[in-house]
Amino acid sequence: MGNETKKIQDLREFKDILIDKQRLMGLDLGSKRIGISVSDPELKIALSIKTIERTKIGILIEELTEVINKFQIGGLIFGMPLNMDGSEGKSAQSATDTALLISENLNMPYGFWDERLSSAAVERLYEKPKKSRKKKIINKKEIDNLAAAFILEGALQYISNYTDD
Repeated sequence: MGNETKKIQDLREFKDILIDKQRLMGLDLGSKRIGISVSDPELKIALSIKTIERTKIGILIEELTEVINKFQIGGLIFGMPLNMDGSEGKSAQSATDTALLISENLNMPYGFWDERLSSAAVERLYEKPKKSRKKKIINKKEIDNLAAAFILEGALQYISNYTDD
């Protein structure tokens, strides 16, 4: 894969370490499922790919490796579930531990993007009007998938704003 496991402190560093149109993968680490998104080769757009069940690490790594190989992924962006005041709680520590485990197994550089309200934002986008009998038109699995794209989109905008100056 050509990259080594390294925590990227500032996501703009990905522009310097990605080679030959490699893409970034966004991951929304839920307690039951992991939403997956990928960028386009120009790092401008986030595309939701799929949601996988959170399972044994070996199976998880196999599934992520398939996506990495198919889309030529050069780095990982994990959603960081910060508290509303910006502090890190239990969820943030769990995300950090899981991100480290995944990135070490995949030998990929990784970074974090604030995911506060990403799932809520996706749910709001896909809610039916209040008068409708059905409350939601999207299921939890799709929310995780789209939340991963929401997270990656934020990171890509940050990276793009830096490089387009």
